[in-house]
Amino acid sequence: MPDTASDATLTPDPESTAAPAPARRRGLAIGLALSLVAVVALAVPLALLASARSAWEGQNADLRDHVESLTDEISDQNARIAELEQTEAQLETLKKEYSSAVNQGAQGTELVEELEDIADAYDTCIEAQQEHFDVLRNSELYVESSIDESERSIIDFCDEVSAAYRDFREKHG
Repeated sequence: MPDTASDATLTPDPESTAAPAPARRRGLAIGLALSLVAVVALAVPLALLASARSAWEGQNADLRDHVESLTDEISDQNARIAELEQTEAQLETLKKEYSSAVNQGAQGTELVEELEDIADAYDTCIEAQQEHFDVLRNSELYVESSIDESERSIIDFCDEVSAAYRDFREKHG
C-alpha cells in the first residue's frame, strides 16, 4: 500500500497550481495594459512632433520665399535710390548753374538767352538731320549733287552749333 503522505507530496495539489495561474494572467494583463499605455504615451508626442515638424517646414519655406521676395524688392529699391541720387545730383548742378545765371542779373539773362539760342540751334540741327535721313531713304527722288550739298550744309551748321556751345562753356564754365 502506498503511503498517502508520500503520494501527496509527489502529486501536486490542483488547488495550489490553480491559484498562481490567475495571478500570472492578471500580471500579464497589467503588463500588456502598461505596455499599451506606454506605446500610446510615446505615439502621441511623436505624432505631435511630426505634425509640428511638417508645419515648421511649410512655414520655413514660406518665410524663405518671403525673404527672397523682400531681397529682390530691396535690390530694386536700392537701384531706384541710386538713380534718384544721381538725378538729385544733376538737379543740384542745374540749380547751381541756374542760380548763378540768375544772380548775375542782366548778364545772367543774356547767358540764359544765349543757352536757349544754342538749344534751339541744336533742335534745328536734329530736325535737319532727320529730314536728311528721310531724303536718304528716298534718294532716288532727288538729285545726288543736291543731296550731297544738303548733307554738307547740315554738317557745317551742326559743327557751328557745337563750336558755339564749346565757346559758351569755355567762357562761362
